[in-house]
Amino acid sequence: MTLTYKKDHWIAHIEDRQLPISGTEELGFRPSQLFTSAIAGCFGEMLIHVCRKKRISYEGLTITPETTRAGAVNKISCIHLHILFEDINTSDEQIDKVITLALKHCSMVQSVKGSIDITFSHARI
Repeated sequence: MTLTYKKDHWIAHIEDRQLPISGTEELGFRPSQLFTSAIAGCFGEMLIHVCRKKRISYEGLTITPETTRAGAVNKISCIHLHILFEDINTSDEQIDKVITLALKHCSMVQSVKGSIDITFSHARI
């Protein structure tokens, strides 16, 4: 990966793909959006892995992250992950267990452990 500054924004070059990054939303993704999506995306991949290992099936999965900021530098202090399962075939207790296991094994979540609180909730449709 390389980052190049062009006019008012950065461009991350990753092999043959590009990702615009900017503090101005019209010019690219904000760094905080990328950070939050990296946490949620890594957790989501681990959640899918754990569900497969436990043979828990579902029709759809949506994660909605919400950040809380604090302090003079507007630091991200908490990321809440709301997980919506569509047609999942297990109990709420088992869902709590697979979410906890996914959080424990997610490298991105573990990288911010102690600095940023990661909380979760879930629902089913």
